[in-house]
Amino acid sequence: MIRAQGLAIGHGGRRLLENLSLQLERGGILAVLGPNGRGKTTLLRTLLGVHPRHAGSVQLGGHAAYVPQQAQDAFPYDVLTMVVMGRARHLRWYQGPRVADLQIAHECLHAVGLLHLAHRSFPSLSGGERQLACIARAMASDSPIMLLDEPGAALDLRNQDIVLSTLRRLASERALTVVFSTHQPQHALHIADQTLLMHADGAEHGATLAMCSDERLTRLYGLPIRRVTLPQDSGSVDGVVPIFH
Repeated sequence: MIRAQGLAIGHGGRRLLENLSLQLERGGILAVLGPNGRGKTTLLRTLLGVHPRHAGSVQLGGHAAYVPQQAQDAFPYDVLTMVVMGRARHLRWYQGPRVADLQIAHECLHAVGLLHLAHRSFPSLSGGERQLACIARAMASDSPIMLLDEPGAALDLRNQDIVLSTLRRLASERALTVVFSTHQPQHALHIADQTLLMHADGAEHGATLAMCSDERLTRLYGLPIRRVTLPQDSGSVDGVVPIFH
């Protein structure tokens, strides 16, 4: 569970968000949409408690795992070791990973399609593969809350689907509470129950279908955007089409 009340955030002396109040229950997924520089990363870091808030309160219903936009590591750890690091909060001081921790790490790598790279050097992976490994590490922490900063930014379309489908499954099966930022309204429509729009003059949030309307997305991004319904074998799916000038 995540609850924010009267939250105000800023960065570099600039106020980015005022008087935000929202609540996300266990198993809920919140997408955060907004143009560059609007404060999406700052919001996530404020919810996490690593960036000071200007006003208001934040309450988390448990430990939160964080997946940043770009993961860099100065040491040539292999991928399995990087994912096992997610188990650190379950170990005693100076205790090494147990057999059960290694098994969990293997399961998380399998879930994101990277098990075959378990013994590859983490720095040798592509940007998308590093992002998937970091999501596996966050999964391995077994935290009830996961915050992700643009988890699909470095991924091709297939891996975006893997990541989003994995997050939706974890939210459903483990009652994981998920907050993720994205530049893609399609990502919000795909898995988010609620969506937060970070406009230049304030923010609004609510049910994803209502927030991802043509009018709201056009205002958010400053160019015409249309939501379309596309047929699928199992029914239909909502899509978003930007109208570039």
